Order: sequence, then C-alpha cells, then structure tokens
Amino acid sequence: MPNELADTFVASRRAMDDMPMGAVDYGTVVWDLDRVRAAATAVSARGDILHTVAAIDRSDGAVAGFTELVVPGSGMGDAQHYGTAVLPEHRGRGLARWMKAASIVQARECHPRLGGLLTDTADNNPHMRRVNDELGYLPTHTAHEYQLDL
Repeated sequence: MPNELADTFVASRRAMDDMPMGAVDYGTVVWDLDRVRAAATAVSARGDILHTVAAIDRSDGAVAGFTELVVPGSGMGDAQHYGTAVLPEHRGRGLARWMKAASIVQARECHPRLGGLLTDTADNNPHMRRVNDELGYLPTHTAHEYQLDL
C-alpha cells in the first residue's frame, strides 16, 4: 500500500463494520495501520500474494472502498477474496462491482495459471450477493456459523 494512502485505507476498513452477518455477532474489529500491515505480512510470510484494489475519491484522494484477493504463492489453484467493502457515504455507485471486476482482470493478467477465484458472502447480504452473481460467481457450498455466548 502506498504510504500516501495508508491512513485513508485504514479508515476505509470501517466499511466492514456494518456488513450483514445475520444473528452472529463478531463485534467490531478495530483496524489500525499496524494491524493492516501485520495482516499483509502474515499473507506474505506463508508465501501467498495479497492483491488490493482500491477506489479513490477524486475530491479528496481518500480510499472510498477496497477489495482484497489472496493468491497462492505458486500462482496456481484458487485465489480467495478476503474482503470487499465500500464506505457508507460512497455506496450505491457500483464501486464494489468495479473493484471486484478489476481484481478479476488483475488476477487473470498476473496469474494466468490460477484455477479460479473464491469468495464468500452471507446469505443476508443481498448487495454483495448481487455483485458476485453479476460477475459470474456460482454458489458451491453453504456454511453455517453458530455462536455460543460465554
């Protein structure tokens, strides 16, 4: 991540705070620059490659949204979208679809031996499900999450 975007990229992580998750409560994850860099370092340390596409607000140069794709270090197999989010004040303009589409193009160009791309979306997140449908993702399985309060 370019240093000039670091602060606004960190701030853009709050776009994940209101992601529909049904009845499961993950709490609010606080992202700061150290956590963002640690996550990128963890991906790199296991030999994988993190690709990030960001939408930049032309009026102030701030990150309006992002999508992250993790590619196996071999460049083969399936890559996994780690997250796509748009800040509330920038939603409704198709940014998630455009960023994810750019990520797909980038993956094809940089890693032509990839088998496919995986993404996951909560059933009760119709906006991201529509984005994934429009981009050609097909459901492969369903996961159920359970939560036990202690």
